[in-house]
Amino acid sequence: MIVNAAHDAIRVDASTGLVAMVTLVTALVFGLITLARPSRATITWGVAFGLGLLGTYLWVGAQQMDSAVLQAAASGFMICFEPIIWLGLRMHFGKRPIWWPVVAFVLIAPGSLAVTADGPGFQPVFRAVFLVAGVFAALIAYELFRNPSPRRDIKLPLALASCAFAILAVVGAAAALFDTELSLSVQLDVLREINSVGTLVTSVCAAFTLVLLVRADGQQVDTAALGAVRARRRLQKARLHGDQAWSILDVRLDDTADLRESTTGVGFGRIVDRFHDDIIDSLPAAADADRVDDDRCIVIIHGSDESVQHHVRTMLRRISTIGGAGASAGIRLSASVGWAGVSVVGYDYDELIEAAAQAAARARDEGGDRWERVKKAPTTLER
Repeated sequence: MIVNAAHDAIRVDASTGLVAMVTLVTALVFGLITLARPSRATITWGVAFGLGLLGTYLWVGAQQMDSAVLQAAASGFMICFEPIIWLGLRMHFGKRPIWWPVVAFVLIAPGSLAVTADGPGFQPVFRAVFLVAGVFAALIAYELFRNPSPRRDIKLPLALASCAFAILAVVGAAAALFDTELSLSVQLDVLREINSVGTLVTSVCAAFTLVLLVRADGQQVDTAALGAVRARRRLQKARLHGDQAWSILDVRLDDTADLRESTTGVGFGRIVDRFHDDIIDSLPAAADADRVDDDRCIVIIHGSDESVQHHVRTMLRRISTIGGAGASAGIRLSASVGWAGVSVVGYDYDELIEAAAQAAARARDEGGDRWERVKKAPTTLER
């Protein structure tokens, strides 16, 4: 009797701790980013944490009421955290949001789990839902690692937590296919407990990353996101009028690591400021240049091939001019430029950005201080 009473007390304490922590991080996210800096991304993240908080409350209530249906629905709400966070990340980084898989998952997951809670079909349904959530977790890590703008120390907590979630989802799905010492019901109970603990760990890591992402790097990333929105609108208008004289330039400062080591933090900041100022000063008034990172700038420019080539050469000469004063005094900078034109790649902004990035990487690999133009259609570009 004493052992059972102690066990019940431990369960209550654990549930109370889970509710307290999830409530705390949800309040932090709402207070520090959703309400303080409202945007499509921060509102989306607020919805994610709100659903996670609702699922946590329902989970604890279902345990006290011993309700399988309520516990299943709570698991669905908690798992919905992953796709909504991924959707918010795409918005924050200025990429085209993909709504339909997120909306479908949020509508189907809790309902399907609740409907099958008392039947034999619950186990395969839960494993399938958990696996799909793992796919979204992997996409979160992919978005964070592929985007260079957030500093590594900021994006690492959420990226590692998402990778761990994805691995556990795959392992859980694979375990059902092989004979183990644990029965299917025991394996399912383990997955449920992992889901509850994973909610706590993921929510804390996500709150840490997202708050710093918005408040530390927020202005720079928001500027890049707004620039991407403007560029998409311009390209849509160009598509309607059949105007193919638009190009995307990916301009990257060479030897960034060496510059960081050879200068102080303030000195490096002045160098990159001069780098971006040189880009803006060498472009026509109709071009837009968005600073997406310290050593990277995305430019959308209109003009003939000869005109764009003239501005690119002017830009490279201006950047490579040895500074006579300040942090860049006596230092010769250089840049690598990737050039992707609508006439070759098409009007899709994301494809233009990817093509220009690949061209800039090739220019840097060939020694830098040069430009490389995309000459092949997107279907033949290296992936």
